[in-house]
Amino acid sequence: MARVAGLDRERIVATCLALADAKGLSSLSMRRVSAELGVTPMAIYHHVRSKDELLDMVADESLRALPDLAAGAGVRPALSDWACAFYALLVEHPGLAQVVAARRLEGPVAAQAAAQLLAGLAAEGVDDERAVELLVAIVSLVLGGALYRTSRSAAAVHRGDRRIPKLDGAAGRLRERVAAATLDDEQFRSMVDRLLDGYLA
Repeated sequence: MARVAGLDRERIVATCLALADAKGLSSLSMRRVSAELGVTPMAIYHHVRSKDELLDMVADESLRALPDLAAGAGVRPALSDWACAFYALLVEHPGLAQVVAARRLEGPVAAQAAAQLLAGLAAEGVDDERAVELLVAIVSLVLGGALYRTSRSAAAVHRGDRRIPKLDGAAGRLRERVAAATLDDEQFRSMVDRLLDGYLA
């Protein structure tokens, strides 16, 4: 069977992101995605074989929006920009953050980014073990930061009348500060830079 004209991975990914953002990750099914695209479920199966493969494709293809790690004036600024762009992408698409949290980033786009990063770090004299550790640390910071920020935003909207036990003194003040913290873009870049300072000093 021929592929549906105009149906490509980019359109499928964009539709999945919109669905996940509006209806949650649980809304992503082959039938629901095909209905949103106005095609039969079989048309989707020409691109992916299962929902698991669909989620892997969404996670990997979304990384195409990030800056090229091979470009720029050096590995450190390129890596800082890449991490901040990844964070912004996950904050913009909370459904994608859930997908990335639940899937292994092992597709071709992720593999190319990892290869560029490791090559750049090797050129700076960083050994493979430390470079891999840094990559894991950056992705963990990006994902954790994005999930924290989106959960803070959701909590502000959905907290309602939920009763939270009162804490006095320093513990209460600390909890209030943590509850109010939203981890904006500037704060996140500062965290990334401190992480890079520690690894690349």
